[in-house]
Amino acid sequence: MRLLRSLALLAIPMMSAGAEPVSVPRSDKTLVEIINATMGTLPNAMDALSQKVPGGLHPTADAPPQIVRSLPFVTRDGFRVSALEARGIEEGGDVPIVRFTSIQLEQQPCFQRSGLDTTFHAPSSETALPAAPSMLPNRYLVMQMPWGRLSFGTSKESGGCVIAIVGDATGGLPGLRMPLPLPQPTTMPGMPDLRRTWPMPAGAYTAD
Repeated sequence: MRLLRSLALLAIPMMSAGAEPVSVPRSDKTLVEIINATMGTLPNAMDALSQKVPGGLHPTADAPPQIVRSLPFVTRDGFRVSALEARGIEEGGDVPIVRFTSIQLEQQPCFQRSGLDTTFHAPSSETALPAAPSMLPNRYLVMQMPWGRLSFGTSKESGGCVIAIVGDATGGLPGLRMPLPLPQPTTMPGMPDLRRTWPMPAGAYTAD
């Protein structure tokens, strides 16, 4: 038993004060570059999108099979992504097509909501969810992009720090309602609770 405990302790990644765990991959792209390379390419094939995320995208036990996620990673400019999530749709081809993605972002360092209009140069509007719990996104800046909607969510707790980024290219698909079913709380170590990216703006993510 002592040997097993020793091996288990050795398996835990060592961290120095203020350092990232050695197991957390670092992207060679900034957060804005990742948004443009993933959400900005929608709709896109699932396998092609997976290649753009450190470590790829993988199914998890607590989500429907159409949903895949990345592991946590750090962007080149230091922002901490808890997970990038993609939702595939079978459209008659060899691989699912992604038309809906979301990023769960940590508050520290803060990705500021202010200045997004000048970064993305797109018409924007506001969507508020006053009944959302304090830790969930309750206010979205929704931008109309050539490929669909790009939304940045903040919560009562996060203030001006964006904690959810959503890419939606589902417009024009008859009978499709997004997002897909809410994932269940995960018990897998290191996996984030992506329920924090719900609820999405009412009506903004429904294709008639």
